[in-house]
Amino acid sequence: MERLVRYMRQGKIIGRIRFTAILFTLAMLGLVTTSHGALSVSASLDARRFSVDQAATLTITIYDADGTISELPSVDGLDFQQQGQSRQKQIVFGSLSSSASSVSTIFQVQASRPGTFTIPPIAVTIDGKQLQTEPITFEVTSPAAGVPSLPNSQGGAPTSPSLSTGEREQMAFLRISPVKEESYPGEFLPVEIKAYFRRGLRATLNTQPRLNGDGFVLSQSKQEPVQTEEMVDNVPYSVLTWPGSLSGIKEGKFSVSVAIEATLLLPDQRRRAAPMGGDPFFGNDPFADFFNQQRMQEKKIQIVSKEMALQVLAMPAEGKPAGFSGAIGKFELQVKAQPTDVGPGDPITLTMTVAGAGNFDRVEAPVLSQAEEWKSYPPSVKFTPGVSLGQGSKVFEQAIIARSGDKTTIPPLAFSFFDPEAGKYQTLHSDPIPLRMSKAEGAGKSDNVSAANGVGAEKATPQKSNGGQSGPPVAAASPLAPLHSQMGSLHRGVIPLITRTGFQILILTLFLLLVAVILLKIRARRLANNPVLCRQQEMVRLLDLRLQEIRMAQEQGNSRDFLAICRRAIQEQLGLLWQTGPGAITLADLHQRLVPDSELVALFATAESDAYAGHLLSSQEMAEYAGKLEYALRKLQ
Repeated sequence: MERLVRYMRQGKIIGRIRFTAILFTLAMLGLVTTSHGALSVSASLDARRFSVDQAATLTITIYDADGTISELPSVDGLDFQQQGQSRQKQIVFGSLSSSASSVSTIFQVQASRPGTFTIPPIAVTIDGKQLQTEPITFEVTSPAAGVPSLPNSQGGAPTSPSLSTGEREQMAFLRISPVKEESYPGEFLPVEIKAYFRRGLRATLNTQPRLNGDGFVLSQSKQEPVQTEEMVDNVPYSVLTWPGSLSGIKEGKFSVSVAIEATLLLPDQRRRAAPMGGDPFFGNDPFADFFNQQRMQEKKIQIVSKEMALQVLAMPAEGKPAGFSGAIGKFELQVKAQPTDVGPGDPITLTMTVAGAGNFDRVEAPVLSQAEEWKSYPPSVKFTPGVSLGQGSKVFEQAIIARSGDKTTIPPLAFSFFDPEAGKYQTLHSDPIPLRMSKAEGAGKSDNVSAANGVGAEKATPQKSNGGQSGPPVAAASPLAPLHSQMGSLHRGVIPLITRTGFQILILTLFLLLVAVILLKIRARRLANNPVLCRQQEMVRLLDLRLQEIRMAQEQGNSRDFLAICRRAIQEQLGLLWQTGPGAITLADLHQRLVPDSELVALFATAESDAYAGHLLSSQEMAEYAGKLEYALRKLQ
């Protein structure tokens, strides 16, 4: 017992010694701090390029002193709003500059028009001395397409969003905006996904943003998220921004949200309990808590945005053009031809450019009017993405050949798309392209010739010799052979074609072929009236076609197209078997109409979940999946 008491007394003595040593060290560091460097001030802008519908954060920082910021300079087209002030103090052990403090004043900068702006030097008064910041130049661009600004209640410049009730209690939250509540199948909806983390919070992302819900597909660019800082309700946040797009895949009403997984590094407040309720070395010293808080712990969290109620509308049937391929958005058409001076049978290359914003995966080559008068070849395709997601241009190059030699123009080309803002179909037509087509050699020439012995022939043209004297007349050239005055060799007279044996055999062969064609037509008509056989043949045809597309996607390593085609193949086969539309078949229908252990249920569920979640399959996984799918669908036929 005496030894234990002696141990506790020694621990308290050691703790007091350490406490005294630490206080002495801090006092010495404080003495060094009093002789800190010269006063300084700085100004920084978190973004040097942003759009009119966005705002930037201007931070003016005063180091190691308190100062007064003079009135901000007036800049035409810019509006400054103060958001708040923050004070920071750092203690660095083992350095002569052991302590540093700073006061930051934060302003929101909003532009009323696009252009290049410069914030002049800002005057700051510190201890009677006036200092100035460096000028800041930045660029403001036009609003991004499909991203409306958020006007304030007075109808002025946009303001930053405020925290909702659920977001105030969270260290991190997720937002997605803007999203139209109503869209059409395949319509490209640009979105911006933002993950907000409290400033100073250390976080690591474990996953990319993924979509929760049915009926939509989330597409993201391959770029890394842009990291910025924003003030929301005077609270500073570090923000990660991903550009993306949503596309509806079937009609109906759906509730969707976006989620990401992250790991936070938080201080570990837990302390190991010492015997007898105290630390053997520090006892109840206040600095024990200070050192214990340096231990950190990892916490995995899932951040989920608020659910959005979205509806996918049916495409209108009224006014739908015959050449509509499913393109939705706003596009422009430009057509060029090279060369335009050709001869009969010479190829002409058409360069057709479709530019704009929309779902370019549904954009197909424009259609040539009067196509029956031209021989065309499959076009080549090249897509160039634009600055923003969903924008770009698609270039088609196609070779055409005129079937006749009297063409003077290349007829207009037509491209049809659906404008979601106007709610109707649009068809763009190119202008006719003038064409100069030369005639074949010797064509179009005609000469008047004599009916007999050269009577009425063109008069000879006198030729001049080198000496200027007229030479003998030379007859003009004629495309006809000259007349002969003597009889040539005789030949046997014409034998009637019908009396020839070869012609008779040909007639008999054609008659037999005609009879065979008639019999095949009768058989095909009987088979067409058999719905069961027709359905089986259509199932075989569609399955062979989808398997070919699956192999192409597998060779290209395109996991997204691979899963989409597999899902479509299952819907088509069951749609023909159940005599219903393939697009209306869902996973719930498979659970209801197939046996519980059916392999098609598992395959369909995997294809649907992986496609929506954006999971990537390896080549081996795609090969195994394709084999199981083909075996299961073949059994249905």
